[in-house]
Amino acid sequence: MQVSVEQILAGLGGERFIKRRIRHEFDLIEIVQEGLPMESAAFLQTNFGLTNKEMSHILAISESTYQRRIRKGARLTQDETEKAISLAEVYEKGIEVFENKADWEYWLNSPITALQEKKPIELLGSMIGRKQVLNVLNALLHGLFS
Repeated sequence: MQVSVEQILAGLGGERFIKRRIRHEFDLIEIVQEGLPMESAAFLQTNFGLTNKEMSHILAISESTYQRRIRKGARLTQDETEKAISLAEVYEKGIEVFENKADWEYWLNSPITALQEKKPIELLGSMIGRKQVLNVLNALLHGLFS
């Protein structure tokens, strides 16, 4: 894991949404099995500045299903929860690298040479895409790209 469990928890809104202590990756496994509460997904969505359409695309569910689950206070499925945890990891790494939300959001929405001129936001819908974005963020953190 490239981002600490504490950072991931913060990206998901913390214990106020998850309602339990998360100390290590095994606690995250239990969260995946239970499914994240929709409030946590909505918190992450808001931090990223994503629309419902963009967030539902990343989670691979219809926008209407996503909105209905928010209204009902439902939980994400295991697969959706894993995607949200991965997305929180990307978010927290981006904040760590750019140190402010405005610069991070600008980078997310800009074509990046190291990502074959794709915008990072366009790659967040797949595990491989999120991994590539994390790789570039780690390279930036270590001064390998400017």
